[in-house]
Amino acid sequence: MKKRALALVLTVAMAATMLVGCGSGNQGAAPVETQAAAEPSESGTPAREAGVLYSNGGPTEFFETPWLNPGVFIYNKALYGHLLFADENLSPIAGEGDLATSYEMAEDGSTLTFTLRDGITWHDGEPITAEEIQWNIEYSLKTTVLNSVFRSTFEAIEGADKYAAGEAEHISGIAVDGNKITLTFSKVAPDALLTFTQFAPLPKKHLEDIDPVSLQQASYFQSPIGSGPFKVEEVQMGSYTILAPFENYYGGTASYKIHLNPSAGDSDPNFVTNVKAGQLDYAYTKNIADIQALEGVAGIMIDKVDVRYTRLLYVNKFNRADGSKSPLADPKVRQAIAYAIDMQAICDGVMNGSGVPANSLTPDGADKVDGLNNYDYNPEKAKSLLAEAGWDSNTELKVVYYYTDQATQDLMAVLQQYLAEVGVKMNATLVEGDLATILWKAPEDPVNGPSAVDWDMCYAANAALSMHEYYDRYQTGYSINSHTPGDAELDKLIAATNASVDPEVQKQEFFEIQKYENENLFVIPLYYQPIYLVHSDRVSGIEKVGNPQFNYNWNIQNWTVK
Repeated sequence: MKKRALALVLTVAMAATMLVGCGSGNQGAAPVETQAAAEPSESGTPAREAGVLYSNGGPTEFFETPWLNPGVFIYNKALYGHLLFADENLSPIAGEGDLATSYEMAEDGSTLTFTLRDGITWHDGEPITAEEIQWNIEYSLKTTVLNSVFRSTFEAIEGADKYAAGEAEHISGIAVDGNKITLTFSKVAPDALLTFTQFAPLPKKHLEDIDPVSLQQASYFQSPIGSGPFKVEEVQMGSYTILAPFENYYGGTASYKIHLNPSAGDSDPNFVTNVKAGQLDYAYTKNIADIQALEGVAGIMIDKVDVRYTRLLYVNKFNRADGSKSPLADPKVRQAIAYAIDMQAICDGVMNGSGVPANSLTPDGADKVDGLNNYDYNPEKAKSLLAEAGWDSNTELKVVYYYTDQATQDLMAVLQQYLAEVGVKMNATLVEGDLATILWKAPEDPVNGPSAVDWDMCYAANAALSMHEYYDRYQTGYSINSHTPGDAELDKLIAATNASVDPEVQKQEFFEIQKYENENLFVIPLYYQPIYLVHSDRVSGIEKVGNPQFNYNWNIQNWTVK
């Protein structure tokens, strides 16, 4: 207990400087000077316009393509329509879609047919056609800004391989018949429905002459035309952007406009200032300091949203390059490390209560099985397990990290202290340069190794749209599996999660892999980073709260703004 107390003192002492940027990794971005469209009031605060919803995440140089991070910016969710809707848990909603009035998927997932709504148009009044949906899928596969979940789904369509290789003009598994489009899959695409809740079709006529590799640089992204409930009215790049209601949106016309102050992703240096000044009605943050500064502010509501964002230690279990056995090959050693780290103390004292200790890659919620071992802080248990594993106290673990903020360096010091207390040495090193090779180069022999990377543990994060993004990388021979040797049982469990398009079937299979993960610890999860959604009492009609980084049926066109 004395050692635990010393560790707690260490973490609390570091609280003022540590983990300021551990949420998104973007906290080092330079502050953006913002200006409002309205004239300042006598107090110097920009005057607020009635009937305008103020938010952030406005473009600074260009609107980011919605195909990479589909919902990070409010404009991605407001400007673009999607074929299907997801609910607040990112589960596809059965029956009616968004741009598609209905859809039908074969029970075995071999085909998926969409029927487009009648009369839907782009913001410029041009009709949206099934042929354009086909063009979007094919064109997106040639770009470098396609979300991995989207790519996996599209590559599972019959004939996608020949199309990608330049052997066919079109993907043979896409068929258009009037306002219907049918996809035929050559293999199970477990995230097909999820993909079409997030993938935003774009108007062909504005992009067909653009080199797919240069998509983001297209002039289109200076003032994009979409099909969602709002359209671009005015852009003062780097200053403010105004979105106006789209009068022909099938779901109804909003009664207010949206004013976007510019900020880089979810890192807004003016977040608290703008909220208190009445210049931010709806926005999200991962920064607990923002939330603490807003506690007790009149008229401000805060919702904590659990999302799929997990900080972890990747564990390299391959033999080292010199042929020696990995010091982490024994699961008892990995379990000992988990017991040796007091994540609750770190989350409470160092992170000011913003983090949640993790017992799996999968965050808490409906997607996680009950009964997992929490690996609560127990240094005596850690020592016992190390003794059973025959741990050599002279062994030094090489731990690497790639975040450059002081917060991460401080965290490495805390982890080093905890491990030292149970007799495990570690040396933390910042790595820079070609991280794809330094961190994720897979060995030529995916079963026996030796390792192609020079580290024992890597501190990193996994932000997942799909549950498959958490676990697929641990398959034998996966392109970025630099850390986990071939494991027949693990391969079997992963394959089972990819064998069905039924969400409930998938959930049960993920439960099984979580049990195996929790016991085997092929990775050491540390904590989950929640998101905080902030909105003012000037906004009403917000019925559901989901992950604001992705698209769900938020019914924004029917909100009311004072």
